[in-house]
Amino acid sequence: MTMGKILPKVIDVAAWTGNWPFLKLRYTELPALKAKLQSLGVQQALVAPIEAILEQDPMRANRDLLEATLGDAFFSPVLVVDLSYANWAEVVELAVQDGRVRILKLLPNYHMYDVSEAVLEPLVKLTQQHRLLISLQMRVEDKRGMYPLLDVDDLDIVRVVKVLSYFPEQLFVISNPVIAELAQVLNSVDNVHVELAGLEHVDIIEHLKELYTLDRILFGSHAPFFIPESVLAKLKYTDASQADVEQVAYGNAERLLEWCGK
Repeated sequence: MTMGKILPKVIDVAAWTGNWPFLKLRYTELPALKAKLQSLGVQQALVAPIEAILEQDPMRANRDLLEATLGDAFFSPVLVVDLSYANWAEVVELAVQDGRVRILKLLPNYHMYDVSEAVLEPLVKLTQQHRLLISLQMRVEDKRGMYPLLDVDDLDIVRVVKVLSYFPEQLFVISNPVIAELAQVLNSVDNVHVELAGLEHVDIIEHLKELYTLDRILFGSHAPFFIPESVLAKLKYTDASQADVEQVAYGNAERLLEWCGK
């Protein structure tokens, strides 16, 4: 294993802010999260509101996030859309009006709706019209560490990929997948990116390059649920080339965000 790579730039596509009722997390407030990520070389973070996961309606948390990130170019707000709620289109409208939003995040397992073509099609019509990315959260926590009464299953990756293949013109991000799920994604569809926070291997960058390609791998910290230093270490301590590391650290994300035109 080589010495630590220099990371001239990192774009974090999967950070969170706010409080999680079942676990005391660090860096939950935006100033603390920003200081920690910047200390590790992150220059931009796409951040979603934790409270929108469990509140009955994510609108309040989304509005608070937009207000809290105003005037701070470090953060790009990610709004949570609950497709089981009749007002979900209002969240998309809020994102469009704000102008800074590039990703809408879906948590079907927490919000208790099926991942299907019929459910996603109305959303995809709007996201394609406004050039917004869609993130599907495979899991927030490992089931083994969940609060016992919070028994939330992971999404079914086979079902997810099958549904996303129906929308080839829409770009998607699979958030917090595990390594066993990658073959279903990277070998099956071309319009889906994955972030590496939950991918575990001795040298994950080199491993992914050998098995697949790096052009759809994104850096995401999943902070504050994960310790950001441990995720950054996947980029720093690898036998992959500097060019490969920079592609995952920021190159792929820049290209993906350019699709949004913002």
